Amino acid sequence: MAVLAVVFFGISRFVDNIDAELNTSDSCNFITDSEASDALGVSVSVESGDSGLGAILGIIRDTRLLADEPFCFISSEDSSTQAWVSVYEGGDAERVFAAAEEIAEGQVVSSSSDASGSITVESDPFRGEDVAGLGDEAFCTDAGFTLFGGVLARSADRIVYVSVLPLEENQGSDVLDGSLCERAIPLARVVLDLRS
Repeated sequence: MAVLAVVFFGISRFVDNIDAELNTSDSCNFITDSEASDALGVSVSVESGDSGLGAILGIIRDTRLLADEPFCFISSEDSSTQAWVSVYEGGDAERVFAAAEEIAEGQVVSSSSDASGSITVESDPFRGEDVAGLGDEAFCTDAGFTLFGGVLARSADRIVYVSVLPLEENQGSDVLDGSLCERAIPLARVVLDLRS
């Protein structure tokens, strides 16, 4: 896990130099550096998925939910805090949320049968506990076989999926999925514009 943080840090610095030279850095449309820093309690920068860095890191982001939606990457300078935020907006947000929830509960990927019996392959469920008080509906996502955990939340026509990596000091130990969800909730609250 520490190697992954070093790789992120190296890629981040390399792409920052390219973005500076090409002037292609795009700001995130749904959360600012200061909003993300306040939500996480640590100084972070936010990069649009449309930027050079965002495009590179988009390859390794958690795409289990809202994979085709706009996203931003959030990282502290030392890469000990890293998160991805994806946003869907539309009149069918309730339906999109329900479909995402089905995916998180696990699905049959393939099934076959012959004279000797049947075989069913299912995706691993990663839906966690419901989150009360976060928009109209929300639930935690467990890390499962990925390194990421977080929260999916809907408020009216907006859905936010926040996926975070464990804090660096927790890497290599058993990280509770709930702690990842707890770290994701403040970001989701900001993006859903549900600040107190």
